Amino acid sequence: MGARRGILIALGEGVYTVPEVARILQPTMNVYKVRYWLNKGLLGKPIRRGSRGRPHLLSFEQLLKVRTIQDFRETLKLPLQRVTPAIAKLSDIPFAGKDWHKLSFFRTEEGRIGVSDNGHTYEVETEQLVIPEAVLPELEDIARETRRDWARGVVDIRKYSRLVSNSKVVAGSPTIRETRLETSFIAYVVKREGVKRTLEMYPYLDREAVEQAAEFEGVPFAA
Repeated sequence: MGARRGILIALGEGVYTVPEVARILQPTMNVYKVRYWLNKGLLGKPIRRGSRGRPHLLSFEQLLKVRTIQDFRETLKLPLQRVTPAIAKLSDIPFAGKDWHKLSFFRTEEGRIGVSDNGHTYEVETEQLVIPEAVLPELEDIARETRRDWARGVVDIRKYSRLVSNSKVVAGSPTIRETRLETSFIAYVVKREGVKRTLEMYPYLDREAVEQAAEFEGVPFAA
């Protein structure tokens, strides 16, 4: 499996540990959620299943699935136990080879989740044909965002407009947008040298990008 990770990195694909996924999707994500969803089978088979001293290795698709599941849960505001079957299928929809942009989501009379797909309207959990009730455009927006990010291989780090996780740049480690500079490295420089000196060392960066990298990594800095 170590060779598998080496191949993925060589091909420019993102490879993520559970803590890295939680860090990229902060502040609403944590390692316990990611591990729980992985163990429940909601994320599919990892690149490498971990053991003591060997971390789980997840793909860029699984990073997106974690974000999608979290977004669905926050939108639906339902306990995970109730929506698990639906979430498992919903999180696959943006990656399927169908006209994902034509999908419509809704609640059924029983409060479950349904989807309209090319004229077929069915409940996600049972796949039974149903008549739609309240449309849920928020779920369409989530699927659209996931599919967009899947196509471009990039996840924007929310609340940090200058930071991204690009699956084709340094194996998906968070970086300053349009650079190969990892946020962890810039934060390290800021911690040792301060923001002003960091900007002198990297004149093509601006203060906002440097300060966002430091804040994202939890490194204090002078205003």
